[in-house]
Amino acid sequence: MVPTNPYGHVNEDLSAVANDAYRKRRRRYLISAIIIASCVVGIILLLALTAGNFRTPRFRVRSATFGTFNVGNSTSPSFDIQMNAEVGIRNRNFRRFHYRDTVVDFYYRDQKVGEGNVWDDRVKGRDTRKFVVPVILSSSNVTSSSELGNDINGGVLPLRSRSRLTGKFKILIFFRKYKHVNMDCSMELVIASRVLRNISCR
Repeated sequence: MVPTNPYGHVNEDLSAVANDAYRKRRRRYLISAIIIASCVVGIILLLALTAGNFRTPRFRVRSATFGTFNVGNSTSPSFDIQMNAEVGIRNRNFRRFHYRDTVVDFYYRDQKVGEGNVWDDRVKGRDTRKFVVPVILSSSNVTSSSELGNDINGGVLPLRSRSRLTGKFKILIFFRKYKHVNMDCSMELVIASRVLRNISCR
């Protein structure tokens, strides 16, 4: 007669308890993983939906200094001016603004007289990046000599700067919010004092 194990039912009970504890532990891990994943997805969706609230940065000419400064007279009107325009990009948001290369065009009475390059860079959140854009202003393309002669005789050259800046804000590592910033600034170049005045940007 084979002897029976008096502890057999005890081992079976312990095994059942261990299996039940393992299933409960797996269930808790699964529920925790689902909750965490749901929270992450919710945060990402919230950021994606609110990304449109980024404010458009401001892009404008602030001032200028001058090097070579050759201006004719009312009878022989012309100009050839080396201008170092100080340009500013103001980021009114809390995230960095990464922008691409662009060109700033300068006009005299809607006739292009010069251009300067803006190289790709970034602006910190809630900050203004200022830099110098070298420009050669030349009247070689100006068609109305009489109008230019009158402006030189009056001592003031009306100028306008135009440009379009494209950049983006990064949201986590998944999303990008692109912004297009237009520059349209009018200003007056005072010939005698060699200063820009009445700079107005919209």
